[in-house]
Amino acid sequence: MNKIKKILKAIFWIILVFIATYSTIIIFQKIIWKNKTPSFFGYKNFIVLTGSMEPTLNIGDIVFVKETTDIKEQDIVSFKINNAVITHRIVEIKKENEKNIYITKGDANSGNDIEALSIRDIEGKYRFKIPFLGNVILFFQKPIGIISLFLIFAVFIVITSVKSNKDPKHMKRK
Repeated sequence: MNKIKKILKAIFWIILVFIATYSTIIIFQKIIWKNKTPSFFGYKNFIVLTGSMEPTLNIGDIVFVKETTDIKEQDIVSFKINNAVITHRIVEIKKENEKNIYITKGDANSGNDIEALSIRDIEGKYRFKIPFLGNVILFFQKPIGIISLFLIFAVFIVITSVKSNKDPKHMKRK
């Protein structure tokens, strides 16, 4: 049992260090490059907020996209229009003035998106998703989520301190 605890503790610390490193890099990039979406080794992540790509992508999924210029028809891409990031599928690529123009559409939508895209609008090509984790992140951004997170950490600290006080190694001898 002690070995399992050590392994779980190591996994916890690895995940914690990764999240702290990831967050630090993202925050640093947001401060330095205010108009650019932060990336981690070329990967960007976004939370799906609408059902326009269902059933491929669902509300609350976190999508990870990779920066690339290799975009083909049927690729799923995330793009920025009017400071909003949308993730849709490329349904057509046209040539205008010797440059590619990308036509997109949500899988669940009946028609194509109104605005055509240039390569500058595209944040990246879809690589993978983590289902429903975005709902958790959105919850913890609300006041009730912040309070819940604080309470979870407080309970964790109390439980670990009570356990360490009951541990015979920590008890003082008289």
